[in-house]
Amino acid sequence: MIDALDATVRRARGSALYRERLAGVTIRSLDDLRALPLTTRADLQAAGPHGTRAVPLDAVCHYGESSGTTGASNSTWLTAGDFERDARMLRLRHPDVFAPGQIILNRFPFMAAPAHLVQLVAQQGGGVAIPAGNINWDVPFPRALELARTTGASVLAGLPIEPVVLGEIARAQGIDLCRDTSLRTFFLGGSPLPAGMQQRLARLWGARVIELYGSTETMLLGTSCTAGTLHLEPELVHCEVLRTDGAPVAAGDVGRLVVTTIGVEGSPLVRLETGDAVRLLPPCSCGDERPGVVVLGREADVVELAGRRLYPFELTDAAAAAADAVDSSVFFVVVLEDRILVRIERDGAPGGAADAFARRLPGIPVEIELVEPQMLLDVELLARSPHVYKPVVLADWRRAGRRILTVGEGMIEWPRPSWAEGRRWISRTLRTAARRRRLVREIGVAGPPRRLI
Repeated sequence: MIDALDATVRRARGSALYRERLAGVTIRSLDDLRALPLTTRADLQAAGPHGTRAVPLDAVCHYGESSGTTGASNSTWLTAGDFERDARMLRLRHPDVFAPGQIILNRFPFMAAPAHLVQLVAQQGGGVAIPAGNINWDVPFPRALELARTTGASVLAGLPIEPVVLGEIARAQGIDLCRDTSLRTFFLGGSPLPAGMQQRLARLWGARVIELYGSTETMLLGTSCTAGTLHLEPELVHCEVLRTDGAPVAAGDVGRLVVTTIGVEGSPLVRLETGDAVRLLPPCSCGDERPGVVVLGREADVVELAGRRLYPFELTDAAAAAADAVDSSVFFVVVLEDRILVRIERDGAPGGAADAFARRLPGIPVEIELVEPQMLLDVELLARSPHVYKPVVLADWRRAGRRILTVGEGMIEWPRPSWAEGRRWISRTLRTAARRRRLVREIGVAGPPRRLI
């Protein structure tokens, strides 16, 4: 480990970011590493797009940018070896998921590295990948579901919302998730994935849920085991979970995650303060000695309410439990000054939704609002995604088919909604706008205490 950290420092000196900061630094012990200053996201921004690149451009095969959820986007430059190391680790940890003959529906956005990792895993013998990134008009959600069914895909790789949306589309089409699809493994990452959501997805689809954790800047950080614990990857990263005073936390405590990359050659990072809060777990029942953590979300996104600090993971987990209590997968959380508003798609009475929320977050005031199906997730609108063609600049009107007049028409054909569909969409939009206005008025004018469901 010490040799690997020293090698990382030597590689990092090849970048403008670390050239002076790490000049003359040698890592002979972990104390040497801990003595180095943290790398902040402000440092990455100040370094500029090429500031973290530690290799010549002719050694780079991939450029990526973070999504900007913590502010401005950060840049990363990766080599073929960087991808190969992560792909090898994924196959090593999950040989049953990534195996010859497995069909993988790859719904990760292709600006993000995980999409390319899944493709590489397949190319190395880990299955058959369908490149169907979800930020892609050519593969909208309905077509993705159709691809999964017609190909017999057994693995879905993508963001945690993906199986929720596909499940709702399937329900609207009368498709039985267990009987009519072959998806039996979900490989999900990119946002919090609380246990309540994992359990519901596993139950509805009859599938195993594997959590993927990483970032654009650090690449792969870890995946979950069969016991559901998210394990970090010591061969790829050295992780520190620190208190606010910089001391390491004990098992069961929460701290900020600081990462030094070992498996990244293109844009190595030394003691990057990720901005994530994690809970360090005791040894896992699976017997794996790798550190286990629960990722609670960005420290900057912590909510202060009722005298408590609530992490995004905790709020999502409680809301997922409330939705599950009324047999729904679709919910939305609104943080208000005096309470948490959980909006859930469900016809009927709220049942035990509030109690399920309270079991996760006792003492936190909550209002449960049930809304009609498609008020939060408009499946009808998703099903009307445009059809995308190869660009054309010539149309022969003598032949049967579309009579187009512009390049734009040749590339994209927008569906024409029926009168009934248009009326329903306008109605849903107006009702959402009215609910928003009521909340704005309530926030702006103090009133009597509300009775919470």
